[in-house]
Amino acid sequence: MYNYLLDKERLRYCYQCGKCSSGCDVNRLDGSFQPHRLLHLISIGAIDKVLKSADIWKCTTCFTCSERCPQGIRVTDILWNMRAMAVKSGHIPELLVHQREVLLKAGRLYSVGPIDNKKRGKAGLNAIPEEHPVIAKIFEISEVED
Repeated sequence: MYNYLLDKERLRYCYQCGKCSSGCDVNRLDGSFQPHRLLHLISIGAIDKVLKSADIWKCTTCFTCSERCPQGIRVTDILWNMRAMAVKSGHIPELLVHQREVLLKAGRLYSVGPIDNKKRGKAGLNAIPEEHPVIAKIFEISEVED
């Protein structure tokens, strides 16, 4: 899984200018999220620290960091790769575990219950089934590990 995106040779071109962090909308809301610091940790081999960090899950994948990088480092792709590595190593935020379960069961990222359907009925809308295994079936057909 450790591919060219995480290659230390490639990351050595990051000279910690901070343009990726300064242009980041998430950083504006949460100053603790700084992509250039994550790149530094990766470049020095602190992969486990990054995988266990909540920061890799804060990225909204808007690609601003990658577009602003004067060295052409694909920051967003690196963070996506780190997320994939975190999942494979079992470092998944509880919220994502719950969302995955709901997605596989209901076919959406939120549960629809009796109260929701009562509101829909009052609005003249049809009820939504609480369980709809379409996403689980798609995973099954495409042989994606769930």
